[in-house]
Amino acid sequence: MFAIVAERERHPTDGTLEEPPFDVATIGLIRVSKKHEDGTSFVMLQGVSRIRIREIVRESPYRVVSGKVFDTIVEKGKPICRNKIIDALEQNNKLGGDVSKETLEYLIMVEDDSSFIDLAAFTLCKNSIRKQAMLEVQRLHKRAEMLFDDLIKENLKLSFEKNFPSDIAGKDLDRN
Repeated sequence: MFAIVAERERHPTDGTLEEPPFDVATIGLIRVSKKHEDGTSFVMLQGVSRIRIREIVRESPYRVVSGKVFDTIVEKGKPICRNKIIDALEQNNKLGGDVSKETLEYLIMVEDDSSFIDLAAFTLCKNSIRKQAMLEVQRLHKRAEMLFDDLIKENLKLSFEKNFPSDIAGKDLDRN
């Protein structure tokens, strides 16, 4: 098992850790590992669960943490708006966004709602802080809403860029 833990950008003021981790991470099984000549490795991880970090056990020679499974809560009567998300993914593809036909076909085949939302968010969310925020949301319908909101914003931006001259579209219009 191996954990992927993002590090916070802000450093703690007490000086205890140089690179403090976020509280929630992904744990998985290493499916592929290839060592490069420069000493680095390519690793493909199959995510198994989210965990909440309990403590850092040690820092050297690499960080070891202890954690507890952080289960997804699926509430009855709280739909994940899967069809709306698929429509937004299809629109993103038509607008020339990051959703390729292959990605769309794969995501549609994923039957488990939790896996569908998590794979779509991981694959398509560009902002690492936003991706971390989605990872930390325990209720599935809330993660789905976050993903849908992000897709709608991205699609509006793409639509605007498509319909207006490139000298206007490239500006920081999302700040307006």
